[in-house]
Amino acid sequence: MKKLIPFLIGALVATCSAHAQESLKSDTTVHFNNKTIQIEDSVGQMKVQIFDKDSNTYKKVYEGIFSEDKSYEKWTVVEEFGIQIPFLNKVKAKKKYKMEGHFAGIGWGFANISDEAFKLNNIDGISLKSEASNEFFFSVMEKTLPLYRNNLGLTTGLGFNWKNFFFDMNTHLVENNDVTTLEPAPNGVNYSYSRLRTFGLTVPLLLEWQPSFGKNHKFFMAVGVVGSVNTFASSRVKYKDANANGVNAVEGKGMNIAPLSLDYMAQIGYGSWGLYAKYSPFSVFQSQKGPNVQAVSLGAMLHF
Repeated sequence: MKKLIPFLIGALVATCSAHAQESLKSDTTVHFNNKTIQIEDSVGQMKVQIFDKDSNTYKKVYEGIFSEDKSYEKWTVVEEFGIQIPFLNKVKAKKKYKMEGHFAGIGWGFANISDEAFKLNNIDGISLKSEASNEFFFSVMEKTLPLYRNNLGLTTGLGFNWKNFFFDMNTHLVENNDVTTLEPAPNGVNYSYSRLRTFGLTVPLLLEWQPSFGKNHKFFMAVGVVGSVNTFASSRVKYKDANANGVNAVEGKGMNIAPLSLDYMAQIGYGSWGLYAKYSPFSVFQSQKGPNVQAVSLGAMLHF
């Protein structure tokens, strides 16, 4: 038994020495580019500290403690004025939301004219065939900026717009002395149609709301304005002459159409389909150079 006791004491001392050496190896200090990095390792957890040298003193700029299931980080920023500003212990990355607007696509609707009192048709001497007058537009691109999550956003884009106004009462547009008026057809002429067509490039600015009903995110409403640069306009008539020969002629181009226009637009829809209404507070023609009529339209859109 007396021989066994020294053996046990020796074994215990050797074991303690081994653990001490292992503990020393688990704690490491690294010097790199005037910075000191300390790593302390314990059971199930590792602590990392980084120090920066400033006027022979070290200021802590980063500290991290990492364990098997959790992590903790702490930051300190030293500004130029020497004021330390502690940030939150854990900084969460801000979630980036994406939102698809509803402008890109194709649309078709009925077109008409109005005045400031919202009276339809028969405005300032112009009478339209409401059932034939129409609008077609093709929007090629859109971009939506989320304002609140993916429920509220601001949409813009680029598109093309065509409007066709078919005149009633056997009348046609005439431009005299740089003024456009609607006049009766010449004697003996009965128009199959008399039409004014306009074409423009459109840019919208729409505020869109897409509420969430559980996982359903398809319903949408949008309101805003659509600006247009009107690049082309023409007046065309079609009829048969005294010899029963068909005549299909362009009687004029330009026709004093306003070069710029603006429409108020509202849209409501579900999924890829929407219904829209547009109203322009400005005249189709330039001031003092044509009838004072404002464009309105109502139709449907298919978005992509």
